[in-house]
Parts: sequence; structure tokens; C-alpha cells
Amino acid sequence: MLARSYVTLIRHQWPLIAFGFLSIFFGNIGQSFFISWYGSSIKDALLLSDATYGGIYAIATMTSSVLVISFGGVVDRVRVDKLLIFFATLLMVACALMYSVDSVVGLLLVFFLLRFCGQGFLPHIAQATVIKRAQQDKGKAISLVGSGVAIGEVVLPSIVIGLIAFLGWRESWLFIGATLLVVFLPLVLWLVRKADLKRTRIDADNQNHASDASRRQVIRDWRFWMIIPIALVTPFLVTGVFIQQDFILEAKRWTPGVLAGSFVFYGAVHWLSSVISGSLIDKYRSRNVLILIPIPLLLGLMVIANIDHTLAAPLFMCLFGLAIGATNPVINTLWAEMYGVSHIGAIRSLVTGMMILSTALAPWVFGIVIDIGWTLNQLIYALIGLILSFTVLLVPVYPRI
Repeated sequence: MLARSYVTLIRHQWPLIAFGFLSIFFGNIGQSFFISWYGSSIKDALLLSDATYGGIYAIATMTSSVLVISFGGVVDRVRVDKLLIFFATLLMVACALMYSVDSVVGLLLVFFLLRFCGQGFLPHIAQATVIKRAQQDKGKAISLVGSGVAIGEVVLPSIVIGLIAFLGWRESWLFIGATLLVVFLPLVLWLVRKADLKRTRIDADNQNHASDASRRQVIRDWRFWMIIPIALVTPFLVTGVFIQQDFILEAKRWTPGVLAGSFVFYGAVHWLSSVISGSLIDKYRSRNVLILIPIPLLLGLMVIANIDHTLAAPLFMCLFGLAIGATNPVINTLWAEMYGVSHIGAIRSLVTGMMILSTALAPWVFGIVIDIGWTLNQLIYALIGLILSFTVLLVPVYPRI
């Protein structure tokens, strides 16, 4: 039944789904997991310390988050094809600059462009457009396009490693930029035409867009601020754990391969969770799935705290994948349910900017508590307390969403 409903959705709206999926998949070029494979090569080439490299990355990411919040509303006003051309071109510029980067300032600019366009705007354009234009089954549609990240996490690391080995780390960026120009841009623009996405407004007969909330109204809504902590805690926690994974490996006395091998499980469960949660959203509404998100996070942290066997690694990675996979479709469709879709680009950009900022702060916050001498279990139980506190915030707002 689940597979049949997805097949029906794809058959009826495949150009829209394919456009969103490809935009998010190629946006992985700006995701931390993709850039991380180049970290050691960049630090060696520019003679950077870990602290300097991390600081450059954090500044670029935080700047990106501010600009995503400031300009994300253009998705509500500017044609999709024009936005794709602009941001894909900037991403190609970033690839070309990475090929020749030789200074801290140059690296800061490259990281900013990668994060602003790849992590920020390409996924934002895709998801805001799909939320607006999906005629039915918005939860399934968002879960399908959002799986571009999960599939990227599974297949792209091997591709990157192969490109670096065959071409060299700098030359591989020229190949990536050429792929954007020759493959991504022509294909996605064709899909935009096929899906008739050039209109900036939706011609819907049965929707009262006058009642849709603006971003200013959303900011003034107390419900938004009660929900946002639980929306941000998943990417914050997962980013912090991944970036500071050496701390876990040392405390557990695991080899790096134990965690590296578990990323396949994480990516697979991430995708499966996204697909299942999309179906649950369409059947039970986002509000009824939202309350489930903290459960796999809490279970995953308990596994880290209490199990030292190497089997704990794939287990907690699966639980994290379950949480992160559900978070994206639940949160994105929740805003549409609460506030309508007329200003969904501006609303999503606010949330996306906050998410990017949380992922920028996570390695820094984790690093501080590690440096002051916290044990792994102290960190884990502090995170458990944080998640429980954010879950309690949902109690007063839950009946009103």
C-alpha cells in the first residue's frame, strides 16, 4: 500500500519530484559531510591548524545562515528557473575558486558560497516550491525530494574518494563544477518547464491565500517559538556528534572504521524514515508525527552512554538516521499546515537559517564542553536533558497546532 501510494504520486507529479530531488542532491556539494572529505587536503595545502580551519568554516556557515534568512523570501516572488540559474552559477564559481584557493580569505569565500548555495538555497528553492505546488500528498512529496540528502550520504563519499584519487583534490572540484554546468543545470531547467514551475504564483481555486500568515506574523506567534527548539535539536545534535566523533571513538576505544562503516546504515535509515514519515504525515498530519521525533534521538543517546560494544555504532547511527529522516518532512509540512503556503519561502528561509546556524554552533559548543573536561556520559546526559526540556515545550502548544 505504501509503495503503491508513492508510485501513484511519482506517476502524476514526476517532473516536480525529480526537480526537487536533483536540486537537493546536487546541493549536497555544500553539505558538511561532503566538504569534510577535503578537510585534511585543504589544511595541508594552506598550512592551517584545526582551530583556524574550523573557525573559517564556522564564520562562513553563520554568514550563510544570516543571508538565507534575509533573502529566502525571493522564492515567493522570483521565477524558479531564474533562481536555479543564479545559485547554480554561484556554486560553479565556488568550485572554480576551490581549485585555485591559496589563502584564508579565499577559503572563507569558497566555504561561504558552498554553504550559502549548496546547503542553503538549492534545498530551500526545491522544498519551498514542492510545498507550494504539490497538488496532493505534500508529506510524501517532501519526503521524496528530501531523500536527495540521504542518497547523497550513501553514494557521494565513494565518488569523492574516487575523484580525489584519480584527479587530485583540486582538480576534482573542476569536475564537480563541470557536472553542474553540463548535467544539473540543463536537466533541472527542463524539469522546471515540464512541471510548469515558471509561474511565481499558484492558481488555486480553493485556497484562501489572504488568510495565509506572513513571516512577520509567524515571528509574533508564540507557537512557532515553542516548536522551533525541537526542530533544531536534531541537526544540532547529529552535526555535533559527527564532527566530534573522535571524542566518542576515544571514550569507547573504537577504531575509526567502526563509525565510518556505520554511515551506510545511517544513510539507508535516513532515507527509509523520510519515506515512511511522509506517508504518516499525509494520513495523520504533521502535528501527530512531530511528537515522535525525540524518541529515536533519546534512544540513540542512551545507546552511546550505556553500550561499549562496537555493535552500538550502527545501532545509534540507525536511530539518528530515523530522527533526521523524519524531521525534514514533518517540520516543512507543519509550517504549511499552520501558516499556509503563500509565504512559505520566507517562513522556510527563517527556519533554514536557524538550522544552518545551529549546525555551525554545534561543533563549537561540543568542543567547549570537551575541552573543559566533561566525560562522554556527562555530555550525553546533558543532551538528553536538553531534548526532554524541548519536548516539554510542545505540551502547551500541541492542542493549538
